Amino acid sequence: MQIVSSDRSFKIAGSGKKIELFIDYDSITTIVGYKIDLFTVDLVCCDIVFISSDHQLTWTAHEEMPGFEKLMLYLENLPGFDRSWREKVILPAFAENRTTIFRRDVRPD
Repeated sequence: MQIVSSDRSFKIAGSGKKIELFIDYDSITTIVGYKIDLFTVDLVCCDIVFISSDHQLTWTAHEEMPGFEKLMLYLENLPGFDRSWREKVILPAFAENRTTIFRRDVRPD
């Protein structure tokens, strides 16, 4: 699985480059960063909550996925994104450090 980012959206490409998921940045409502303790190392993850067809969905990205770092650079440009998220999530080691790093107010029509 690979993350492919652009200026307005990102997509998740599976085997054979088949697109499995397409997410527009404007549909993202919340991003939560945290770590999973894998005993000898930590795995940095982000839960990305977005709206698709009037449903709220969550997709999880982690630092071992190809394209993760580039995706985070694009997400850091969202208004109100906490650019100090890495320090808040990474330190201290082996603690989950769950942190909301982006939240967009969504008002019903």
